[in-house]
Amino acid sequence: MVTGVQTCALPIYEESRKRLMRLESNDLTLVLRAKRGNLDAFNELVLRFQDAVYNTALRIVRDSAIADDVAQTAFISAWQKIETFRGEVFKPWILRIATNAAYDELRRARRRQAIPLEPPASDEDGGTIEDAEWMADETDGPETLSERREVVSALEDCLNGLPTDYRAVLTLVDVQELDYQDVSEILSVPLGTIKSRLFRARGKMRDCLKTKGELFDREERLNHERTDGSI
Repeated sequence: MVTGVQTCALPIYEESRKRLMRLESNDLTLVLRAKRGNLDAFNELVLRFQDAVYNTALRIVRDSAIADDVAQTAFISAWQKIETFRGEVFKPWILRIATNAAYDELRRARRRQAIPLEPPASDEDGGTIEDAEWMADETDGPETLSERREVVSALEDCLNGLPTDYRAVLTLVDVQELDYQDVSEILSVPLGTIKSRLFRARGKMRDCLKTKGELFDREERLNHERTDGSI
């Protein structure tokens, strides 16, 4: 039985790996064209990575309008310095630029004493974690969807309660799914510091979510009922 599972799983993993390699290879082709001054190729890269850049910036600055500005600044900077790209994968490179731009904006905002203390309001196009549709099922009724929005809002509250450095590493590792080494290079801190911050960030998230236990008990019940086919 174990051998059968392994035989079945390996082709699936291999196909996923090959698909990722094809995407990264295509990204590199676009980068090489952009290096030759092809703006259309760079615009294609913008379309591919604009959500990742915006959401990373939003997790750091906690303001949708500022995150928009940071994303635009990051892509303008990337176009201006595209000749300096020497890596093989574009995503960590553009997220490093976006993260640096977000931290720069935080420093400027603190000097102006204008950084908001409250979590960002949900917007229509932001793709923030407050949009619960990504957790929804087409069979969900209004009450179920409302409860899921509460869960997502609780996650957002806990994330926004983290220190900036913890939010950044949690976003890059757990949301953008970058490896530790890439995150270490993006944030310009040692690998051990990345692991330490991630461990503490996850711990703080767990502690925060424990205070919202009743809400997550309802979410677990909804998932169980959905699995049983009772809703």
